[in-house]
Amino acid sequence: MNWHMVTDSEIIHLSLPQRFFEYAQAYRNAASALCLTMTSEDKLCTWPNATVVMLLAAHATELFIKGAILARDSSATIEHHRIDDLSIEYRKRFPEPSFEWDIPFKTEWPDMAEAEIAALKKTVPIPSILYRYPVAKGGKKWNGAFGFEPNSFVGVLEQLERDFDRIKAQIASQETHPN
Repeated sequence: MNWHMVTDSEIIHLSLPQRFFEYAQAYRNAASALCLTMTSEDKLCTWPNATVVMLLAAHATELFIKGAILARDSSATIEHHRIDDLSIEYRKRFPEPSFEWDIPFKTEWPDMAEAEIAALKKTVPIPSILYRYPVAKGGKKWNGAFGFEPNSFVGVLEQLERDFDRIKAQIASQETHPN
């Protein structure tokens, strides 16, 4: 057996945003690996595996957004896990059309009053909690109906990789060629 010690020394020299990007890519890669396995092995196509794929993909999305925000604003305070709120902060800092992307795991509230939305937001768990645990606090069942189709989610993960690569390249380009 060949041993290969992996240490944090390979990323310690990277900027904070770059470290977030590296972790985002790793979580996306892990989600993709399990999701692809689920498409070809029926015995692995289970709800627990589906939630792991979604947790990894949601966490990849969260970390990528945080990395992008920090790349543009190193003093940003982003010490939470709410993709909806992070998406708003991202869009404020990246209003250019070239930085647009369809951010997954956002909650949509069509045709609802602000008061209703505010009340519902208090009851909707963030993906990093929803997909991490089989039940809510106190052993209660999660509210809602949930499902997952691995063949279609592979496409979501592939698009996520393309968006990550495109946006990272644009950020790097702006860092080397500021206006």
